[in-house]
Amino acid sequence: MHAIVRASLVLFAGLAIAPGCRASTEAVAADDDLSRLTLSDLANVEVSSVIKSSESLQRASASIYVITHDDIERSSASNVFELLRLAPNLLVTQLSTTSYVVASRGFGGNPNAQNFSNKILMLVDGRSVYSPLYSGIYSDALDVMLEDIEKIEVISGPGATLWGANAMNGVINIITRPAYLTTGSFVDLAAGNNAQSAAARYGGHAGDAATFRVYGMGFQRAAMDSGSGASARDGWAKGQGGFRYDWSNDPDSVTVQGDIYRATQHVPGSDDAVVLGGNVLTRYEHQGERSDFKVQAYYDQTERRSPGADGGLLLDTYDIEFQQSFVLGAYNRLIWGGGERLNRYSITNAQSLLFVPSRRDLTLADVFIQDTLSINADLDLVAGLKLEDDPFAGWTALPDVRASWQVSNRATLWAAASRAIRSPTPFDTDVVEKLGSLIYLTGNPLFRPESLRAYETGTRIQASADVSFSLAAFYNDYEDLRTIEPAPAVILPLRWDNLMRGDTFGIEAWGNWQLTSAWRLSPSFTWLRERFTFKQGASALLSVAQAADDPSSHAAITSSVDLPHGVTVDATARYVGALPDPALHSYYEMDLRCGWRISRAWNLSISGNNLLHARHAEFPTPNGEYITRSVFAETKWKF
Repeated sequence: MHAIVRASLVLFAGLAIAPGCRASTEAVAADDDLSRLTLSDLANVEVSSVIKSSESLQRASASIYVITHDDIERSSASNVFELLRLAPNLLVTQLSTTSYVVASRGFGGNPNAQNFSNKILMLVDGRSVYSPLYSGIYSDALDVMLEDIEKIEVISGPGATLWGANAMNGVINIITRPAYLTTGSFVDLAAGNNAQSAAARYGGHAGDAATFRVYGMGFQRAAMDSGSGASARDGWAKGQGGFRYDWSNDPDSVTVQGDIYRATQHVPGSDDAVVLGGNVLTRYEHQGERSDFKVQAYYDQTERRSPGADGGLLLDTYDIEFQQSFVLGAYNRLIWGGGERLNRYSITNAQSLLFVPSRRDLTLADVFIQDTLSINADLDLVAGLKLEDDPFAGWTALPDVRASWQVSNRATLWAAASRAIRSPTPFDTDVVEKLGSLIYLTGNPLFRPESLRAYETGTRIQASADVSFSLAAFYNDYEDLRTIEPAPAVILPLRWDNLMRGDTFGIEAWGNWQLTSAWRLSPSFTWLRERFTFKQGASALLSVAQAADDPSSHAAITSSVDLPHGVTVDATARYVGALPDPALHSYYEMDLRCGWRISRAWNLSISGNNLLHARHAEFPTPNGEYITRSVFAETKWKF
């Protein structure tokens, strides 16, 4: 932790003396404008996650949804994971007060079989936040000041060619605002029956071409309910602070940013569990007339301490990557790049959960190339290939091919075919689990990557000035999925293996209907089918449900109303289908936010989440707790 603080201060101080600050008055004005984007504006929002260069959402050759800054301002969400419920191509499941599961196109995991959501990649400003220990996301370690998020680009479907092995079923790219959009002071205070929070930020100019911001925030959240109806007694609290510095002098720009955090979680009958860490990232970009270049490096540290001395983790991540793009003629754009990441971890083994060895240095290297060919003004073809050198699996080829055809200025058709993998992790190869002195589960040093061949197609149509919709269909073919197998002859210990295959298929649909200038409805629907079978030699000791426990459908509808005198009302009703095994009935819930913009500087709001029931479960006990209804009031002040 001290290394992070020192590195952050040195990088910040070194760049703070760079000359100047170039603020954008238009952008600052836009920050104060909370009016809804028109449907045409939404279609032309710039995205960068599909082909790693800027393009309009309308032309993107993937199933992508953008959570805009305006959506964030009007949401009742109080953290990033609640905010991700706005993306119709994701399913967010809350397990406890600290734990969320995020899934795309199935594979939300099945904790009863120790299978966790591990096939989706999440990034914050280009920094990967998934854990190399099991390829999943520790939701209690990730926080971003919601006010500082510019947008979140959510891709359902593989993005491995550009983003790497664990971008198997989707990519979530959180992009924060540049510092020139956050000058001045900002205070956010919120309190309710389940949580209280406070946040403050200050931004300013550092010369003619540079701006900066510093922030701090903290919260405490109450425990949820256990299956018996009593409190689970797992409330928690967290504090976080950080900075961002941006310097720009055409054609060059530099960004330096960092965060530091510490959280404590109550554990009944024991000491508190502790999560702490921080990160620092720096990025240089050069934008030329026919060529762009970017290099980025970051350091991330995460530490987890279980109650008492029963296990702990220290993970240091060092990452550097670069990319360069060229315009080759009027209709061809080539982008290539590469990078290397070192994950260095040490684990304090618990009595029942051990990693052998308990320390490793895992190095991941990659190189990629992608060519975008514009056949004409309306048809784009994209072909790409990433070669990735994984510490457990060696070199793997991850190709994809995409096409986008703008049938008219109101309609686009797209299609894609891709290959992706989930790389082996220490949880697959090194884990040892005990019951007392009995070893009952071990990793498999020969565990192979789980692989996917994905085929998808879709369309985006703006039927009129008031109606638009997006539709995508997909078919995913999976091989070498993880299974639990007995040891030959002696049964125990069990071990991981790759003796399942399967396919999934489904549709994703969402749209916007501007009923009046002041009222918009945004419905969405996702339908999924999963078919898994054991391969020859599998024991079928557990059913195919060990692969995942996912609903066959989920849907939502959001109503957004602008009333006179700066009053807004946003309500979202959502439906999640039943879980098959372990079983849980379907449920409906609703979130509501009523906001009042008193002035350009002052906003008040009252929000409620999970309003239809006093409590409900989103996953069966004992792995899921009962989520309680929450209501809170919030005030935001900019000056």
